[in-house]
Amino acid sequence: MNRTITTLTAVIASALTLGVVAPAMSASALPATGSGSGATTACKGNNVKPAIHADAVKREGTLGDLVAKLQARKDPFGLNGPQISTLQSANSAIGALDSQIASTCYASLAALKADASKIWIDYRVYWLRVPQSHVIEASDWLSDARTHLGAAATKLAPLVGSNATAQADLAAMNQALSDADAKLGVAPNAGPNVAASAALAPAPDMTHDTAVLNAAHADLLTVRSDLVTARADGLKVVADLQK
Repeated sequence: MNRTITTLTAVIASALTLGVVAPAMSASALPATGSGSGATTACKGNNVKPAIHADAVKREGTLGDLVAKLQARKDPFGLNGPQISTLQSANSAIGALDSQIASTCYASLAALKADASKIWIDYRVYWLRVPQSHVIEASDWLSDARTHLGAAATKLAPLVGSNATAQADLAAMNQALSDADAKLGVAPNAGPNVAASAALAPAPDMTHDTAVLNAAHADLLTVRSDLVTARADGLKVVADLQK
């Protein structure tokens, strides 16, 4: 029994080595388009194309990083795969749009702005895709911690016997795990706000998207708190059994 308790101590203590990444709720502003044309061309806005290109490249890099992080995870809720496809599609589309802008001779600044604004408005990389992917990734990490803590609680159950203090601490641990499940969900079904966040799409008015992302973020912070509590209660059970 001492070996079992020692093993469970290690499992419980290491089950929550993770953090919830707070979604970044910011959007990049469209660079001001100058009014002058090149000295030897009638094409408008050539002087701002490098800034537009830089923003496109930055977004492509960010999307690639998000894909790599999601590919490395376990995907307990089945959200990673669809998100990866969405991110890769946006990456390709931004690259194609960037090439189109670079090769087009615009007769007016308004025409250039109409195409360039799609990089920011149509894809919402920093306003939507980054925090959305962070919600999915954090859910993945938290689910992993929940699984380890749940397994520890299951192994502790037959060991508490008639130890009233251990029974009470184990009950508290299980309650904290149940509270976490209510918001995180139980694989393969994600919690309601997490699932709603993963289903969001870019919109001209991001008020709704932002509200959903904020709700999912708040839920995940609560889940993390619940799991921290469950870990502490589990360690109490171990200590109770060693008295």
